[in-house]
Amino acid sequence: MRKIAREYISITKIIQKDAWNFLIGNFFAGFGFTGFSLLFNLYLKAAGRGEGAIGNILSMGTYATVLFIFPAAYLVKKISIRPVLLVVPVVMSLGYAIAIQAETLQTVMIGIAVAGSAGAFSSVIGGPLLMQSSGEIERTHLFSINHAVALLSGISGNLVAGSLPDLMGKMGVPVASGYRFAIFAHLIIALVSLFFYSRIKVRHISFSGSGSGDKKFSLNLKTPKKLLFYLAIPPMTVGLGAGMTIPFLNLYFKTRFSLDANNIGMLFALAQLFTIGGALVAPLLARRFGKIMSVIMSQVFSLPFLFIMGISHYLPLAVIAFLIRNALMNMSAPISSNFSMEAVHPDDRSITSGLLSLAWLFTWGITANVGGYLIEHTGYLIPFSFTMIFYVISSYLYFKLLYPLEKKKNTGAEEIKELFI
Repeated sequence: MRKIAREYISITKIIQKDAWNFLIGNFFAGFGFTGFSLLFNLYLKAAGRGEGAIGNILSMGTYATVLFIFPAAYLVKKISIRPVLLVVPVVMSLGYAIAIQAETLQTVMIGIAVAGSAGAFSSVIGGPLLMQSSGEIERTHLFSINHAVALLSGISGNLVAGSLPDLMGKMGVPVASGYRFAIFAHLIIALVSLFFYSRIKVRHISFSGSGSGDKKFSLNLKTPKKLLFYLAIPPMTVGLGAGMTIPFLNLYFKTRFSLDANNIGMLFALAQLFTIGGALVAPLLARRFGKIMSVIMSQVFSLPFLFIMGISHYLPLAVIAFLIRNALMNMSAPISSNFSMEAVHPDDRSITSGLLSLAWLFTWGITANVGGYLIEHTGYLIPFSFTMIFYVISSYLYFKLLYPLEKKKNTGAEEIKELFI
């Protein structure tokens, strides 16, 4: 651990200012929107919505993101990214505010769709911006630090989000109103990110690697389409599994174990603390076993803990399984993202980032509908079983499609490209 700490301390000294501002802005945005994510399902449940309806609402936001991903990828190559970075948190907060103030299901879905469409821009900017704002020495660590910052903001957001409704309850505020107040507070905190995003000096994402800011957009991809397909299929399969259960984990602890929002918030904060440790160790694992093999190992090792969660009615055991599963499945996310950004041509990074988000979100949205219905009518065992099956398939696809690329001496775009000619 001392060696890891020294390595990260040395890396932080060479991280560029734009990257730091992006990281800090992400912290405040993550704080606010994580709090929303924790409380929104609980708010909907307190307002009388069933898991099936909640699944439909969550899917609407996902579909909106999917619909706007490629237009977003196009626009960020044509326009200055600074206005985009400033507008996205505002529009997301506005959409979420509409959703929690709405009285009809249709209006809730409109609000979630507005927020989801804005979220599409975040999904295509992060990877390319981090690539441009870093050198080869610190890049892998920067992706991990960005992931760790997101998790740290999640810890803080979950702790505060869980405690506010409890505080409101002690003051005599009705449960649903307490959730609504706490959500508004978090949306306001998310807007603090605007200060740091406004300090980012990069005007346009440079896709040539020269920093020239070339904004020309072309549909003539310079990365082989087969490679893009290979990169997208495994996360698409992960999305099929994740959508069945992950959006409902807060409800899982509320309905099966009768935990209140405060305890759920502390539990989710603890889970993200575990995941931070995993994310920081991930670059060392990638160096030892390779990027793709690290992804495969983390997914396979998470399966027994998913099984335990599906069958357990003993809270301590379910909590331990939840913490370990969460750390394992999330620790390799920055490595996978880094691998994809390195594998494609620099001109195609925003499109690739959007494609990978699309692959995951599209399938996630489909199975969130199915998962909500199954949970409401059958319980959690069947959805958890489907999640396990899709994770196994995804691990096989990572091994079959992407692991051969990893065995090459270098994963630069030109060398990988040769494999598909």
